[in-house]
Amino acid sequence: MAPAQVLDCLRAACAGGDVASLLVPAALAREVTPVAQGLGVAVIVAGEPRDAARSGADGIQLDAETEDLATARAALGKERFLGAYAGSSRHLAMEAAEAGADYVAFDQAGASVAGEPIVRWWSEVMEIPCVAFRPVEPGDLDILLPQKPDFIRPSDAMWQDAETARRIVTALTQRFGTS
Repeated sequence: MAPAQVLDCLRAACAGGDVASLLVPAALAREVTPVAQGLGVAVIVAGEPRDAARSGADGIQLDAETEDLATARAALGKERFLGAYAGSSRHLAMEAAEAGADYVAFDQAGASVAGEPIVRWWSEVMEIPCVAFRPVEPGDLDILLPQKPDFIRPSDAMWQDAETARRIVTALTQRFGTS
């Protein structure tokens, strides 16, 4: 996706509601970061610590299963965020937290243990924020909001065009704010 389209959609999303952060590939980070930060949106790079430093981004997100999170935490320092995608693994999530992750992202539709959704378990047991990382549609919120995620990832459809971005974020923000 072209940086101009990402930024058009981001501006519209911000006009539609509360946008806390934006996860971008390293290839887009340099162009997108200053504008996003100007809108009050933290930029998280799906990449290496050096990608965040080069672009001025606020942090990175790594796969908790394959990355050395402790090394990344040390390279980032305390001034940048470290996020870890743990899928539906409690074990990986706890290891990420121990390695210094500032948040853990979950596939909220993934496996649960004894019928308890992973987002609910994390929210009740841990203090580190969690992200419901599978893209969320407004209809998903009836099931997701009682689990108490700290952040949600909107539907990927929001990147189609600015109007769709505004509409999706408005709907999610209205529902998220009333729970």
